[in-house]
Amino acid sequence: MMKTRRIAHCLSFCLLISHSARAQDGAVVQNRAPLQSAPFIALDLGSIKPRGWLENQLRMQADGLTGHAEEVIPELGPENGWRGGDGEGWEKGPYYLRGLVSLAYVGGDAKLKKQAQVWIDSLLETQREDGQIGPKSSDDWWPRMVITWTLRDYYEATRDERVIPALMKYARFMHARLPKQPLQEWAKARAADQIDTLYWLYNRTGEAFLLEVVDELRSQANQWNPFFKSLNGAAGDFRITHGVNVSQAMKFPVVNYLRTGAPADRAVFTEGWNVLTEKHGLGIGMWSGTEPLAGRSTTQGVEMCSIVEQMLSSEVAMESLGDPVIGDQLERIAFNLLPGGTTKEFRQFQYYTLPNVPVARKNDPKQLPFADDHGDDLLVSPHSGFHCCCYNLHMGWPKYVQHAWMATKDGGIAAVAYGPTEVTTKLGGTAVKIIEETDYPFSDAVRLKILPAQPVEFPLKLRIPGWSENPRVAVNGEFVSGVKSGEFLTILRTWNPGDQVVAEFPAALEAKTAFKGSATLWRGPLLFSLRIGEEVKTFTKIGKGFDEVEMTPKTPWNYALDMDRKNPGEVVKLTRGKMPQNPWLPETTPVQLTVPAKRLPAWGLVRNDRMADEVPESPASSTGPLEQVTLVPFGAQTLRITAFPLLRGDAVLEPGITVSHQGHGGPIEEIVGAALPESSRGERRPRFTFWDHTGTSEWIEWSFAKPEKVSSVSAYWFDDTDSGKCRVPASWRVLRRENGKWVPLDVSGYGVEKDRENTVRFEPVTTTGLRIEVKLQDGFSGGLLRLGKE
Repeated sequence: MMKTRRIAHCLSFCLLISHSARAQDGAVVQNRAPLQSAPFIALDLGSIKPRGWLENQLRMQADGLTGHAEEVIPELGPENGWRGGDGEGWEKGPYYLRGLVSLAYVGGDAKLKKQAQVWIDSLLETQREDGQIGPKSSDDWWPRMVITWTLRDYYEATRDERVIPALMKYARFMHARLPKQPLQEWAKARAADQIDTLYWLYNRTGEAFLLEVVDELRSQANQWNPFFKSLNGAAGDFRITHGVNVSQAMKFPVVNYLRTGAPADRAVFTEGWNVLTEKHGLGIGMWSGTEPLAGRSTTQGVEMCSIVEQMLSSEVAMESLGDPVIGDQLERIAFNLLPGGTTKEFRQFQYYTLPNVPVARKNDPKQLPFADDHGDDLLVSPHSGFHCCCYNLHMGWPKYVQHAWMATKDGGIAAVAYGPTEVTTKLGGTAVKIIEETDYPFSDAVRLKILPAQPVEFPLKLRIPGWSENPRVAVNGEFVSGVKSGEFLTILRTWNPGDQVVAEFPAALEAKTAFKGSATLWRGPLLFSLRIGEEVKTFTKIGKGFDEVEMTPKTPWNYALDMDRKNPGEVVKLTRGKMPQNPWLPETTPVQLTVPAKRLPAWGLVRNDRMADEVPESPASSTGPLEQVTLVPFGAQTLRITAFPLLRGDAVLEPGITVSHQGHGGPIEEIVGAALPESSRGERRPRFTFWDHTGTSEWIEWSFAKPEKVSSVSAYWFDDTDSGKCRVPASWRVLRRENGKWVPLDVSGYGVEKDRENTVRFEPVTTTGLRIEVKLQDGFSGGLLRLGKE
């Protein structure tokens, strides 16, 4: 029996070595049965190199926060548990290492490779006999999901023979341990990351038990597929509305589909994107999450971790689903939110990236309308906010480059996301290099030089962006047919060294409707923000050039645009300039807009002058003079106004209910029109709270799909005296919407009594919305168990 086991083990090991060796010849590794065949296949890390402005971007990152993180952020020093020390042993080291490895091998940076090798060698040399990887201080599955993804990246770039045996050993450890040590907390939310790496390993080894591990992970994870249809979690799910969990879990329906092949599973990624945009969309290419999903707004934001994690999830989804829309979505995140949330030389960042943020300062915690307000979420810093994003943001740009090109299952290659790059691979057994010369997204033209070692036939697929108007593609000067926006164009021919492909993606200026009828201005993948002069003041000195800084505006910011929402190009002027090395510097950005506008003096700063008030409703009115204001790409500003009120057009009714601050209770929709509770304690009842804000002035805005007649508003206050910090409020009042403004109702007698419904009655009014303003008691928070109207 022992001899049989040894023979089986030898066969398995030989099979492993055989598949590992075959992967070294540059061949594309496609999905094995029974996994679904994928339309695209990611190329090995290092196959795609940046050029032009992208190369400069990665160089700035290497010379900036990524290259100096181990000096600037003490947790990454020699004592880190993931490099053999007794220090940090959870997610910080793995997050940073994933970005470091990606940047080192995409950019070909010898210094960064040497830095990364210290971590990699420690991981591989200290793997335990049972297969466990990493420090003994924690056995959490979650950070090892990041570590194993990093090891797979490192293997693709180096073919280090230690990696696949180490990953297989760890996979066998999971296989044995998961039934006894199931996923907990963050691992339940982020299991898709581990599943994707197990698929990678299965495709290279054929070991069937790996799919058994996959199925165990699927059964233990959050129930993401039903969540992405409704945004309602199930009992047992861990923090399923947490923004970063949501972005990472956008992989889950994709990896689930690869296992099941069910059309309904394939559709979930798109369904999830759509419902997130509908209920929480910010008008800047993603949805809010501060840290939980936070509704539609102009003063909520996107956590930096969510930005880079959504990019990676979209790259995984593009590979497996092949939907060109995913490429459009990816580019809009990469070219706006990523540079917008980081400083222009990649030395600092902001934890939350907001549509409208004309001031970036430190604040007292729990002062801003974020469910998780750490006090430095808008501070421009190398470690802004909770200490996760300063470790995780490093993968954003290099992984965009890593996935800009993909192999196709029919033996070709596809340009799935654009930017100046070059790709080297084998097609039809022939070495092929393609050089992409472009200033995209700052220009509309993309030029490809095809350089096969010898003439070879293969399909070249080009993603034609959905926003392009009358796109054109020419091969060696001759236009090709069948070019359609929002589709992939396939050019099948024998390619000769020096063949040229030129693609043009013209785009019209587009005004998209955002929160409260505001407008965001887009041209193709670029979003534009007001050019605001920035007064920079050092808050904390850190190293050489990595200071924490506060920014305040030197120029006016509270403008309404004087343009037609349906035809912005009628008055908006587009200006192009010379392409600089760094296009994210606002003073030299190669494209800008000039727009007529007027100031709105009543639109000002709130929350102790730490943020802008919510955008005024459109159409707004102003008696100020007409000015010409300059808009630059979103990524070129740290201070910005992006969602503008308009001076023209009809009001945009946006039915629903929004709040000044969403605490850690349930969504307010759950208590609107709810049954009366037994008491203000609300045991076992849904509740909405403003926790953890105390003593502040808060509001609830209730907008209707059409004008309604209202004669009363009732509030049943939540009060957990003797067990918590919520009390009935100090006072409240109701306002109605009239001609785009909030007008107080001429009534009195607003009750603040416990254990009863407090109803205020008034002469019937017809309105499109109500605003309930609440002043919390000093030192206490508050909330509601029921909100109603008649």
